[in-house]
Amino acid sequence: MSHTVSGFVLSGGRSSRFGSNKLLHHVGEKPMGLIVYNNLKSAIQSETFFVGPVIDHPDFAGMPRITGSREGQGPLGAICDVLENANTELVIFAPCDTPYFFADQFRQLSESLGQYSVVVSADASIPHLRHWLLSCWNVELAKDHMISAFESGERAIHRAVVGLNVRDQFFSEQLLTNINTPLDAQ
Repeated sequence: MSHTVSGFVLSGGRSSRFGSNKLLHHVGEKPMGLIVYNNLKSAIQSETFFVGPVIDHPDFAGMPRITGSREGQGPLGAICDVLENANTELVIFAPCDTPYFFADQFRQLSESLGQYSVVVSADASIPHLRHWLLSCWNVELAKDHMISAFESGERAIHRAVVGLNVRDQFFSEQLLTNINTPLDAQ
């Protein structure tokens, strides 16, 4: 059975370790945020949005973007905003600093969700290292649980998901690489 799916590139961080807006950092010929957006959009062939503040840059002019009532309250706040307002059955998240996670990997996330509430990317070489922001969520199964955890004061995704049916999808370390400093992009 095929599900409706939408994609969300998380772009609201302060990039404090990076020193400038990560979204705009070029990896090869393109801004990193556009690479992630294009990889995700290509995988799902459906609605894909940036989540976070307005990006004042010509490369991002007119790009679809959402914000919610939890804007600025961390990744869990962004996840809750998306789950609360999603108009699709599944949502896939990607942080703006993961340019080496390609369309095939995003498709694997959505195809492996099955009866689970969430499927999360995990490092094949370090099994308990989960990348919560590279994940696919069943909106109906996860929304109320995650919003309740957030409203009770939880801000850590790995603690908020306790009680949900979670599946790990293993990928190589290279695919999961996120760019936290300019040196990471070299």
